Amino acid sequence: MPEFNLVTVITSTAQTVTAIVMAVLLLGFLRQYKKDYLRHWTLSWTALAAYYVTTSIGIALGVGYNVASSHPVRILTAILSGVFGYTNIAWLLFGIFELLRRRPVRIRVYWRTLGAVALFGVITALLFIGPDSVSSTRYFVRVGIRSLIASIAYLASSVAFWQVRKRRRGVGFTMFSAALLLYALQQAYQVGVSVGWRFFAQSAGTIYLGYIAFLLQAVTGMSMIACLLEDEREASELATVEMEHLAYHDALTGLPNRPLFMDRLIMSVAQASRSNQKLAVFFLDLDRFKDINDSLGHSTGDGLLKAVAERIHRCIREGDTVARLGGDEFTLLIPRIDHVEDAAKIAQKIIETLKIPFSILDHELFVTTSVGISVYPDDGTDPETLVRNADTAMYRAKDQGRDNYQLYTPAMNARALERLALENMLRKALSHRELVLYYQPVADMKTKNVVGVEALIRWRHPERGLISPAHFIPVAETSGLIIPIGEWVLRTACKQIKLWHKRIDPELTVAVNLSARQFQQPNFTEQIAEVLEETGLAPRYLELEITESSAMQNAENTIYTLRELKALGVRIAMDDFGTGYSSLSYLKRFPIDTLKLDQSFVRDITTDPSDAAIATAVIAMAHSLDLRVIGEGVETEEQFAFLLKQKCDYIQGYLFSPPQAVESLEAYLLERKAAVI
Repeated sequence: MPEFNLVTVITSTAQTVTAIVMAVLLLGFLRQYKKDYLRHWTLSWTALAAYYVTTSIGIALGVGYNVASSHPVRILTAILSGVFGYTNIAWLLFGIFELLRRRPVRIRVYWRTLGAVALFGVITALLFIGPDSVSSTRYFVRVGIRSLIASIAYLASSVAFWQVRKRRRGVGFTMFSAALLLYALQQAYQVGVSVGWRFFAQSAGTIYLGYIAFLLQAVTGMSMIACLLEDEREASELATVEMEHLAYHDALTGLPNRPLFMDRLIMSVAQASRSNQKLAVFFLDLDRFKDINDSLGHSTGDGLLKAVAERIHRCIREGDTVARLGGDEFTLLIPRIDHVEDAAKIAQKIIETLKIPFSILDHELFVTTSVGISVYPDDGTDPETLVRNADTAMYRAKDQGRDNYQLYTPAMNARALERLALENMLRKALSHRELVLYYQPVADMKTKNVVGVEALIRWRHPERGLISPAHFIPVAETSGLIIPIGEWVLRTACKQIKLWHKRIDPELTVAVNLSARQFQQPNFTEQIAEVLEETGLAPRYLELEITESSAMQNAENTIYTLRELKALGVRIAMDDFGTGYSSLSYLKRFPIDTLKLDQSFVRDITTDPSDAAIATAVIAMAHSLDLRVIGEGVETEEQFAFLLKQKCDYIQGYLFSPPQAVESLEAYLLERKAAVI
């Protein structure tokens, strides 16, 4: 056992003071830098200081005052020494792990490890307690085993730091590696002392290396501070790189953003000009992406955008650039093409690739895209013009039914300007009350009595006259104006039918068409309830019409919304049935009341056997599902007779009445009512 002399006291005191100073210094750094590994190291130095204090007290009691190891004070100091000795090692290793791996220790692992090493320290402290104050066996168990574990841990940490220092600039990691290696050797020597005393009866006091341990502590402390400063420098450099990356890349997809895309386009245009080459700019927009975002949430939408970005990136060559401008808009730069047909082939490849279903958060999503293409120098000689013309061509692709590509032509600019002017006029029309509702009667096939009306929007322009919805509804859809327009239509129609209940027929119903965007709003059912309460109209007199294609955009969400509406008490009709792609399994699940047979089948129902067969099958199927059928676009007596024979329930068309303004239709309905009386 080492002699309890002045050298031992001085070195032990120096080691304790060093540990306390390091704990205080690291605590200051912890408050400034907020690093978890600094917290672990602060606790490690604190535990080391406590270990020295409790060990010194135990040695003083045993050697200086000859107090037996079974004395309660000796037992307490031994337990505290064991706990502090092993937790010191654990906290040091936790800090090293978090510094090297750049991730925190799992909470469960952290507390279980601390608990285990503390328990191990208690067990070793309680072994071989006897009446003698000094024992080689007890010294080996309490000091030798701890030194062995510490030596192995420090050696492994030294190797880890030595490997990492190859990737790190500076001397901090090298210093720490060397200090840990020397510490491992010093602890190995301590193991040898305890083994020699226990098994070979050699005096442990012949060579005392406490002053070397003091020097190693000082070097280790300086190495820790050097590692901290190097880590902070690297973190600052990484943050700078990350900020530069975010400045030129999209945070969600990691693709280049608009500034970086424009920089590359500027360089590519200059290069193409020098080498007399062509280049192509693509503008891509996902079709009906907003419906997915609104119905399934932004998490699903973000997942879809990342998946789309990956697929587009797989379709291009090295040297090409795909960027995300924002929302669901992407641009693509092909810096060199030999022929315009090459750009068309790439566009078609992207369109076909995106048609493959996506699986996002347990949702199977079907996506199409509209692509516009401009070519240098034919469609522009500067980057801004090329991007603007590609954007114009993309809108042309949407006008052509989506899911296609369009090459830019100068005539598109005129159409784009016309569309923009129409959008501006439509905004004014909504505020200036230029929009009006016409109503077309729906009649019972057998009695020919009017049972309801369908509200149809018109635009009464002060200069252009009456504008059909076919000319302005697509613009309203793309611009988002369809939402306020749809709310106005719903409120106006409910007010009007409530008025006609008092004047004409208390059982008259009104049908209102819904756009896909309007139907996908999260609070749509609440809006319907508010309008009904505001106008005082009973829900059973309102029928909401949704097209087959809109219903199938997100069938599960459609079912949920329709069930909410049915619970509210309104009626549901599926418009334009037969023109979309709904399956019979979904049709059975949709809680609808009415099928509207599209006029495209009714038009040639008496001359085209195929149309006649489809109409007959639809009516029979609807009746088997307990649904009513309305034949749309009935214009001749022959069409009426055919539908009557097939037991169609209601008709709507010019044979009975065209859409009429409020005043004329009211007069018409009053006249029919008087004739019946």
